[in-house]
Amino acid sequence: MNRKEKIATSALHLFAEKGYENTTTALIAHTAGVSEALIFKHFGNKEHLLSYVVKSGYNRIVTHNRGMIKETDPLKLIFKVIDLPSKLIQDEPEFWKLQTRLMDIEAFEIQYQLFLQPVYTLLTKAFADLKYSSPEKETELILLMIEGMWKSYVAKKDEQTRQLAAFIKTKYGLQ
Repeated sequence: MNRKEKIATSALHLFAEKGYENTTTALIAHTAGVSEALIFKHFGNKEHLLSYVVKSGYNRIVTHNRGMIKETDPLKLIFKVIDLPSKLIQDEPEFWKLQTRLMDIEAFEIQYQLFLQPVYTLLTKAFADLKYSSPEKETELILLMIEGMWKSYVAKKDEQTRQLAAFIKTKYGLQ
């Protein structure tokens, strides 16, 4: 791991645990074992570092889950999306913990929406293929539930959330 990635990894950990406002560049530098000047050389400022951490996180997630969106069976796709929060939290727990802290910041809400856009399109098509009368509304409902589920997984309510995911699947499996 090069020093830039070491900085980003340390920043992700600290931002997730302490929050963006409570994490100084000096602390990030100390944790990464680099000088504070190196952070500014690579990222310019703490805000740019945070943006890099978030964009890198979404890139990793998209890369690791690319096969999920290639599902052709509409019901299987819906079920995979319902299971996605569990997988995402398992793969990237600190990233999603950070996301819960950033959801009130408009720029990061926009990043989240951009991340979800391909999922929105695929779900809408899946619900249309299954002859739901309002595929867009079904998609919006699922995405709201998904957001709640990943936040619940971050809060360590794993069993309760898994049970909810199973319940949701039974509802959509009955259509």
